[in-house]
Amino acid sequence: MRFDMKIAIIIVVGVLVLLAALWVLGLIFYRARMQHYIFVHQLLPSAMFAQPVEVLAPMVSPTGFSPEGRGHLLRFWEAAGEGHSGKDLVGPDDLTYSMEVLGHPNSTAFLVTLPPPIKKTEAHFALMVFDSPGLCCDAVRHLRYFVLEHYGQKNGMAKTQLGEWTPKGDGGLKYVDHGPSTPPDKASFMARVQEIIETSGSQPTAAV
Repeated sequence: MRFDMKIAIIIVVGVLVLLAALWVLGLIFYRARMQHYIFVHQLLPSAMFAQPVEVLAPMVSPTGFSPEGRGHLLRFWEAAGEGHSGKDLVGPDDLTYSMEVLGHPNSTAFLVTLPPPIKKTEAHFALMVFDSPGLCCDAVRHLRYFVLEHYGQKNGMAKTQLGEWTPKGDGGLKYVDHGPSTPPDKASFMARVQEIIETSGSQPTAAV
């Protein structure tokens, strides 16, 4: 009887060890690269909500893009990679941005294009939405941050998840799920975000 109990314990322990090993392997091979993840899901939105003028103003340009604005983003990218090495670091060559208008100047946005995502929850794009009249007056009234996440492929088609990070009272961030299946192209992403903004009533009324 005791022998049978020992065998059962050995089997249970063996199964637990195997599950733990599989979990660790899953983290190694399938989790997002940390620089990519921290930049788009933590560092950039946290900084934008905490200091909107300081984060957004350096990216403003009459042409919608400037090397100085990209250099500003690169500093956040470099900060996101601090303390990481190897496969957690991602080259910034494809990191860029453009200034867009989502139907109204009160919903101006910087569309940030990320280095191509390869792991789940890494993002294709981030969209930093603000009201340009408010930014000009150092009093931003409308501030939202959206991401289009990569979730692999199914039947040869890209799977995505559209999410939004919002500020919490304690200075942290809260994730809002806006659903799957937005195609991973700029036009589709911006159109879906514009729809969300226009139906949510968050856009400030234009000054008369």
